[in-house]
Amino acid sequence: MTKKQMTYEQAMTRLEELVSGMERNEWGIDQLSDALKEAQELIRLCRDKLYKADKQVKKLLNEE
Repeated sequence: MTKKQMTYEQAMTRLEELVSGMERNEWGIDQLSDALKEAQELIRLCRDKLYKADKQVKKLLNEE
């Protein structure tokens, strides 16, 4: 599954896994770098999904 196909909940779960691994110092420097890049992508994906949902809710509320 590509990042674009992930749901918000799936992205958040993966992000929590990455953060947990970072907190437990599970990775070497190369793996940590990759994990940070993936975390940034997931944060961007979640932020975009939240903004889109917020926009839709505001639009629906304005229609009433």
